[in-house]
Amino acid sequence: MSYADYDRNTLSLALDLASLGAGALSHEELVRQQRDMFAEHGYRGGEEAMLAALGGRIAAVLGEPDDGEFLDALAALLQEQACKPYLTRHDGVPHLHFAPDGAPFADWVPTMTVAGLVQYVCRNGRSRLRRCAAAGCGRWFADTSRNSSRRYCEHACASRTTVAAFRARQQG
Repeated sequence: MSYADYDRNTLSLALDLASLGAGALSHEELVRQQRDMFAEHGYRGGEEAMLAALGGRIAAVLGEPDDGEFLDALAALLQEQACKPYLTRHDGVPHLHFAPDGAPFADWVPTMTVAGLVQYVCRNGRSRLRRCAAAGCGRWFADTSRNSSRRYCEHACASRTTVAAFRARQQG
């Protein structure tokens, strides 16, 4: 397993939950987007309310305009988590685990999600955490472009926006 991928997966989960909490992603879309992560960590359904509440909290933190308030809110959210990350070497490579083996999904996912978001912000800052600029989307994403210029969560949103602008120019 690549631990860089593991870190990206926790960030992806955090941003998908924020999108859920902001109303830009449905629960079904969240489960589809996070199918592998959820299956690997024992998601069996029935956690819709917990995921929506967590997503709402993360969206509120991400939406905080002041950097100091953002960091304070993120730190408070991390402090609230029931599980605490710990260092393990079970496979010979030191890395973080976010909950003890066998921890319930409802304990594990909030800790992993918030810790992943904190790790990203500590390494990269918050300037690349954005909402999609496509009309009607609003999903949260991390801009991983070289020059920090990405405006859309995925190619479909960029294409839809480009086509709409082209059609508007043709009619105008």
